[in-house]
Amino acid sequence: MEVKIQISDAVYAQLLNGTNRMRGTIGLVNPTEGNFSEHRRWQPKPGTQYMKLPHGRVSVCNGDVRMNLRIARDEMVDAPQAILGESVDASNFVEIITDENLNERA
Repeated sequence: MEVKIQISDAVYAQLLNGTNRMRGTIGLVNPTEGNFSEHRRWQPKPGTQYMKLPHGRVSVCNGDVRMNLRIARDEMVDAPQAILGESVDASNFVEIITDENLNERA
């Protein structure tokens, strides 16, 4: 089977460079033609600090504080205890970062 894929000029230039692989999604227009859309990579804003947690991540930047946890239901861990424990770790991290930023401004 032959499928024709349409890609953007920027993706084509990166493929010709040969520096890395491209991750993305192919949306089929019909059974033999499709469009390639590159996945955006997460890049922290300047000044963002983050800490990885066993089930997620907490980040602090100028505008906000964000915490993301993802615990599989079939995982052999007590989910409420994991949430409480990781919340305490995240809270300590945010407090340290906030104190450092306040000391820098003073």
